[in-house]
Amino acid sequence: MPRSAMPEHLNDQEEIENAFPDDSQYGDSFFGRIYRWYNKKTKTWFAFSYRCTEWWARWRKYPKVLFAIKSKGGYFRVETDNPRGPNDCAYDARYLFNENLWHVDNSDPHVDVISEGYFSRIQYWCRWHFAIQWPLMVSFHWYKSPTDVPKYGEPRPDLDGKLWFTYWNHFDADLVYWMITSAYLGRNWK
Repeated sequence: MPRSAMPEHLNDQEEIENAFPDDSQYGDSFFGRIYRWYNKKTKTWFAFSYRCTEWWARWRKYPKVLFAIKSKGGYFRVETDNPRGPNDCAYDARYLFNENLWHVDNSDPHVDVISEGYFSRIQYWCRWHFAIQWPLMVSFHWYKSPTDVPKYGEPRPDLDGKLWFTYWNHFDADLVYWMITSAYLGRNWK
């Protein structure tokens, strides 16, 4: 797959080797060394982006939310890449269908207006969520206790071990789609 999908700070093998600290999560065990080697060598095999020079690998800049639902209360989290810098925005809806979130003009004065952004796989501010985005990306989370759910606008506490989180395929702040081999299931955000 094309290396042209990668942003400037990740466009050669040495930069890839030095990036992605979470690839070391399995330590120096036999399995950990194999996992790290495989992940570093295949990192760009299933990476796609709007910046790709190959026509077959050039995808839309931001994913589209096909369907998302969350618990009552709280907000959906949208990550933005505005000129003033990346930040989080809260989106007040219970369901999303076929949404392009980078064109949202929310009339609720307590919720941010989104000019350019995307639906995050990490949804801090609701007890649970399930989402399917295009190209095919699936994410889900569930907090064990409603008291563990952080409030929007307040500092986030340590949430490790307080939730279940999973995804298959994802999109990140580098505006890259990580597909096929990108999957996670665990008790912390990743």
